[in-house]
Amino acid sequence: MMQLNVLTALIGSAVVAVAAFPANLTLEVSESGTFEIQDVVKESPRYQFRFSDLGASSSAQANLPQPVIPSLVRSADDPLVDESNLPPFSFTCPMHPEIHETHNVPCPICNMNLVETRRAEAWTCPIHSVILEGEDGVCPIGGRPLMPIRLELTWTCSDHPEVTSSEPGICPIDRQQKLVQRLNSLPHEDHSPKHGGTFFMAPDNWHHLEGTYPDPGRFVLYLYDNYSQPMNTGVATGRAVLRETYNVSLDSMVEDIAYPLTVGPEGRFFEVHIGEQELPTAVTAKIRFEPGAVEERFDFIFNSITDNPADPTSLTPRSVGLGGTQASLPPAAATTGTLLVNIPEEPNEIATELAIRNATVQNLVRDGGFTEIWIPALEAKDLALALTPHLDLLAPDQQLLVRLAVKELVRAAWLLDWHGDLGNRQRVEAAYAIFGQAADIITATYDRQ
Repeated sequence: MMQLNVLTALIGSAVVAVAAFPANLTLEVSESGTFEIQDVVKESPRYQFRFSDLGASSSAQANLPQPVIPSLVRSADDPLVDESNLPPFSFTCPMHPEIHETHNVPCPICNMNLVETRRAEAWTCPIHSVILEGEDGVCPIGGRPLMPIRLELTWTCSDHPEVTSSEPGICPIDRQQKLVQRLNSLPHEDHSPKHGGTFFMAPDNWHHLEGTYPDPGRFVLYLYDNYSQPMNTGVATGRAVLRETYNVSLDSMVEDIAYPLTVGPEGRFFEVHIGEQELPTAVTAKIRFEPGAVEERFDFIFNSITDNPADPTSLTPRSVGLGGTQASLPPAAATTGTLLVNIPEEPNEIATELAIRNATVQNLVRDGGFTEIWIPALEAKDLALALTPHLDLLAPDQQLLVRLAVKELVRAAWLLDWHGDLGNRQRVEAAYAIFGQAADIITATYDRQ
């Protein structure tokens, strides 16, 4: 028997999140690690539990299974967020939720108007991602370190959940009760690996996947939905490609060594035995998520055996001393909220800082650290934008050159963020070609000052 804060129960292909709390919840854990829903819920008088059946956000997603997303309502005397120090508003794109800005500007990808949200930080388990805590600690299931996650913070009335407010206050219906905090899951806010591997998002903006190399010669691939909840393999098919070459006459890449992905037990993951490889090793997963769909490409680079002690699919025990590396929190998961970069006062110093970020991005592209690119890329974007008030100090011809370079760098930074999440090396390299050229123009201009 154990007591938990939040529980995930998988029923078929749907994900149901059930919230309850230590003094009021006792649940049985089966040997397979899943939960029987009828044994789970004993409601807490301190909390209310809501479910939002969020439909497909576009016609392209209409045939995809839609998860039931939990909305956790805290009691008035136990808020998750300190209301004397609320997180600031940020702006995000309805179609591209990975876009975060501190001010309201058009989306750099689709040019839609951004919408205002208030995002709160909580802590969650790497695998059991609906477990939420207000501070850092360890997961009550398995004891792994909690990871930061962002949630949408709004307020509602305890007895009138149809009320939504972006600020704390008094319920406008009964005009007596204090509004309570409601925390909603957000799509694409949890891209932390669940099994110690590399976590990518698919171009359909819905599927996610994680590639691992848990044993020598064994590649394992997990699928997730747009809220990073586990999915079974369903009708997806694919291959693991180890080597491909460019065929000039065909003007395309030809696969020299490739293996079909096979479905693991109960359809919980794909796996393939690729033969023991020297590290680092590169594996390209090519997947169709449904028949007739476009085949997508995801490039994984493994510098070591994936270390995931909690992974039930692992075939052999490992330790760091056997050549594995202890799984660590990637920078993308360690940083939440809108990035804030220190902007120097002098434009020459700004350009120097931008050059440093450019070098960092270049190294990450070279080494396959695609999921980490977004931090230096978006910092470079902010640094480039900070140069615009100083452009009148340049000669007129230089002003135009730098202004155009800043515009290109900003666009390329968002593309690097986007394509880095997709894990497609070809798209990342194409975006970096624009980013690097723009950064070089800016830094070269200020080097001549």
